[in-house]
Amino acid sequence: MPAEFASPDAYLATAERYVEQMFSGPKAALRPIYNALLKAGLSMGNDTKACPCKTIVPIYRRHVIAQIKPSTRSRIDFGLALGNMKAPKRLIDTGGYMKKDRITHRIEVTSIDDIDDELKRWLKKAYEMDA
Repeated sequence: MPAEFASPDAYLATAERYVEQMFSGPKAALRPIYNALLKAGLSMGNDTKACPCKTIVPIYRRHVIAQIKPSTRSRIDFGLALGNMKAPKRLIDTGGYMKKDRITHRIEVTSIDDIDDELKRWLKKAYEMDA
């Protein structure tokens, strides 16, 4: 829980507002994609949690393993913590490893169909790397 919140309940109320604001107006159509990505992230294990912020929703195990970011009106960037890994073309290198950022790769998600077995395999890899 971020230090600026007096209690877990205060954070939870604010976190819900963050998600509502992120997926309102022009980005409202992305909400079903967000819901499906969140479900996939939390399904990795009972030790995962999401902690919404103003512009992203990180998914944690011990550290951040993934993040959901509505980047445009038609796309969510699903970031993954994969370290210094060579990856296929679908996984876009964010330059995060060189910048010492946790999120090192991203997958562009524009529809529910993009949340396929390949995306879930990379998510599982990120989860396993944080064991």
